[in-house]
Amino acid sequence: MMRILESRVSRRVLLALAIAAATLYSAFPFYWLFISSVTAPSQLFSGALFPSVLTLDSYVQLFSSSPILTWVGNSILVAVIVTSLTVIVAVLGAYSLAFFPTRFGQAAGKLILFTYMFPGVVVVIPAYTLLSRMGLVDNIVGLILVELVLTVPFCIWMLRSFFLQVPKELLEAGRIDGASRMRVLWSVLLPVARPGVIAIAVFAFIFSWNEYLFPLVLINSDAGKTLPLGVAGFMGNLTVQWGPLLASGVVAVIPVLILFLFLQRHLVEGLMAGAVKG
Repeated sequence: MMRILESRVSRRVLLALAIAAATLYSAFPFYWLFISSVTAPSQLFSGALFPSVLTLDSYVQLFSSSPILTWVGNSILVAVIVTSLTVIVAVLGAYSLAFFPTRFGQAAGKLILFTYMFPGVVVVIPAYTLLSRMGLVDNIVGLILVELVLTVPFCIWMLRSFFLQVPKELLEAGRIDGASRMRVLWSVLLPVARPGVIAIAVFAFIFSWNEYLFPLVLINSDAGKTLPLGVAGFMGNLTVQWGPLLASGVVAVIPVLILFLFLQRHLVEGLMAGAVKG
């Protein structure tokens, strides 16, 4: 009996150590980014985990010499609009594919997934040509439309997998009670599928927030830059402005980190559920 107890205790200790090691491994890059952003320039490349001289000069330089607030505002605007439109289109598309199957619908579903297999760089030139003819180059509207092309297909397919796990009896009960299809979607299906909806919303927000390639190609003016594009500007051909670069990296990480901390439980549930059945 004692050997069994000792074995269980040792397994729990090893599990706790493994979790602690994984946590430290995952959190260390964030710590290094933050501590480097408040390290004095003279100690920046010393490799010290706990610098003796800390300063906020990098942040002062960032906010005084660059339009960081404009970049953040543009990124928030694009990410919020892309996330909202992605959720609306994905919910309606997944609802149709999951509960109203037709030959055309199944073919459309496979085509939607097929479009997501292409890397973003393949879409850049056709997107630029099309948006240029529409007069949407160097325009946030054009950037939003291109990002939707990459977020919507994946989110539709992922949410469809989640909807398929919802018992059809729930929807049929709503229909028997006289509710319309849209009422069933809003009042019956979405409350049950909330983790999946939150998961695709977080995915769309993070994708749009971190997107660099399309803003680089489509946005030319400084006033229209998003945060990743503005941060990249601190890295020149010959010099790198390490202070503002590190400080802007912290600014870029904070919104996504806060979002994940508040929604991590729903995000994990949605990703797990969407991966079970496809």
